[in-house]
Amino acid sequence: MLRVCISTQTPPLHPNLSRKMPGIGRVWRRGRDYEPSVGGVVPMMRALLRAGGGRWMDRHPLWVAAGMPGWPGEIRTNEGFRAAFAILAEEQRAGYSAFKQAIWDAIHEMAPFRFLVPDYRSFLEFGRTMAARQLDYRDEVDLYYVNDFQQIQVGPLVGPAAPAVLRWHIPFRMQNLPDPFRRFFLKSIEGFDGIVVSTRRDLEALLRQGYTGRAVQIYPYIDPTEHPPVPPNSVAAFRDRFDLGDRPVLLCVARMDPQKRQDLLVQAFARVRRSHPEALLLLVGNGSFSSSPAGGLGSSVGPKWRRRLEAQVRRLGLSNSVRFTGYLPGADLAAAYAAATALVLPSPLEGFGLVGVEAWVHGRPIVVTAGSGISEVVQPEVNGLVAAPGSVSDLARHIERLLSEPEAAQLMGRQGLLASRSFHAGPATERLKEFFREIVDEYSNASTGSGRRVPARSPSPSSARRPRRRAERVGPGPDP
Repeated sequence: MLRVCISTQTPPLHPNLSRKMPGIGRVWRRGRDYEPSVGGVVPMMRALLRAGGGRWMDRHPLWVAAGMPGWPGEIRTNEGFRAAFAILAEEQRAGYSAFKQAIWDAIHEMAPFRFLVPDYRSFLEFGRTMAARQLDYRDEVDLYYVNDFQQIQVGPLVGPAAPAVLRWHIPFRMQNLPDPFRRFFLKSIEGFDGIVVSTRRDLEALLRQGYTGRAVQIYPYIDPTEHPPVPPNSVAAFRDRFDLGDRPVLLCVARMDPQKRQDLLVQAFARVRRSHPEALLLLVGNGSFSSSPAGGLGSSVGPKWRRRLEAQVRRLGLSNSVRFTGYLPGADLAAAYAAATALVLPSPLEGFGLVGVEAWVHGRPIVVTAGSGISEVVQPEVNGLVAAPGSVSDLARHIERLLSEPEAAQLMGRQGLLASRSFHAGPATERLKEFFREIVDEYSNASTGSGRRVPARSPSPSSARRPRRRAERVGPGPDP
């Protein structure tokens, strides 16, 4: 079995702070000692663990993530995985978050990239801290599976010790970065033994930038056991809790972040209300681990964005028709999907948008933009609708269509349920297993006479030992 170390910025769990943390050696129990983290990356990695753990991955896989002061260095969960935490010094958190946000904003075309040396130093320190924590477990690891652009330097740092694969989740848009920093990213990516991207769009962009390494495209996926049918009484209780009555509900599930552009949806909803005054808009989500009001890495982006949205709602006279739920745990989020008429994801540019698949699981149609990765697998008029990125009028038009034609909306939802089966973790993680084994075998074959394992790549592009690599697409959806 492969001993895979998953690494993410966001921790896989949030401790239950109302309870005393279990002592050393005690097993942490889901639902009592902790709740799983939400978002796109963590649920997908959890799906990988459930699909592969004890089958082709170690029965007790390791997960290294950023943590908060006061958390234990390592825990074992009753779900089978171990979690080890890397703690960034307090004075480094704000700088790291600011620099990460600058990259995020530039790639998503939210703001020009701004380079500040103190923040960059904190960003480097984060990469070093995460790599050092992963190297603590080198003797227990066959391969490091490193998520996302925040850990772009981890591959070059751990590469001399063990093979590393990068999972790139956000849009691959290096053209939005200044040339010096774009070169920094590309050189850092070359330090990994392989890269996994989410969409055909991003695989093509990666190759256009001149990447010559081993790459594969695998669509994001879910663990279907985490999305069971919702009992009718749970839906009714959810409607009562948020005073939804029997009114049609438009749902948006996204963290509080300007990139998600909930403001466009609020504007579109104001137009929709003219013809559908009974409709409600439910905005589900809180800050990310970086910006959660309940604690994180020091960014204030999430709380600021929510205040802006709340002010916009008041200004447009929508206070009685828009609900901010904040974070919803798994059962409540499932009830929200089940109560909704449709899910709307308004972000003009999105890595994929796994919430669209979650809505499909619950039989709901989706409205996304052509800039979202999931638009590659949406069949317009069949399982959802695709709007022009950034267009309030197009969003409003598609929403009105679903509200005005409930039978068509229900049919799209049923087709979405069928489409969601292509995004179950089993087939995707089987291909990931093959990719991992190719990487490990290639790495192991490039060894010295002393038996010490070295990277399969050579520092010299002309070296005869440099392996032939390839890029390919894997995953459900139509062929290009």
